[in-house]
Amino acid sequence: MLTIAICDDDTNDTLRIAALVKNYMDARKISYQVNTFSSGEELLRIHKNFDLIFLDIGLNGINGILVGKKIRERDHNVKVIYTTSFHQFCKQAVNHVHAFAYLVKPVTKVNTEKQLDDILQYIQEEHEPSETVRFEILEITQQGEVETRIKDFEVKDIFYFEYFNRKIKIKLENKEYFFRDKMKDLAEKMLEHHFEVCHQCFLVNLRHVKKIKGYEAYLNNNDIIPVSQKKSAAFRKKLNQFILSNI
Repeated sequence: MLTIAICDDDTNDTLRIAALVKNYMDARKISYQVNTFSSGEELLRIHKNFDLIFLDIGLNGINGILVGKKIRERDHNVKVIYTTSFHQFCKQAVNHVHAFAYLVKPVTKVNTEKQLDDILQYIQEEHEPSETVRFEILEITQQGEVETRIKDFEVKDIFYFEYFNRKIKIKLENKEYFFRDKMKDLAEKMLEHHFEVCHQCFLVNLRHVKKIKGYEAYLNNNDIIPVSQKKSAAFRKKLNQFILSNI
């Protein structure tokens, strides 16, 4: 379960953020709990660790930056997203509290969901152990000949595999490699590492999927890959199960 606190002395802002969070979590079937606080003092009196806090900078009484510093002293893992109407305080908040991000009021659906996407991705990466896989990749020599060499890859660095021109492409953030294999055999090998087939030519790393819209999967490196109609329902189910298991 994702535990979330919203601390703001403006009731309308609190209700808006809470509604945006609820809609986001419900749409993705993510278990969560939201607690609201109208002052920094009230939040500090609760001796509970939250996964995420939406914290207003301009609180009456103890301001949000001081509240964030006190919370950070007792919980180094909490993610703080500051909300503010005052741009000049944003840099101070990030520097002094190491805030995860900030949102300018009035907060919008697009910006809030973007930060929630990033938070979930970050939490998933925090909890996963380092894993490596090994492939015999193809390289072109200076003489124009094709050679093979063994190379290890961090699982978390692989965004997806694509069957391309009778070879399989390994897509990293800024690099691509090729090797020979059958997609069926590769899918079986990578199943334990949370890779799922979304299309007959694509095997995607679930930890890098931000959202599915229609028959396309949007990844956190801004790539968009196809999701076949036949595999759409099963793929969405696998993605939701993966997200829930990492929260």
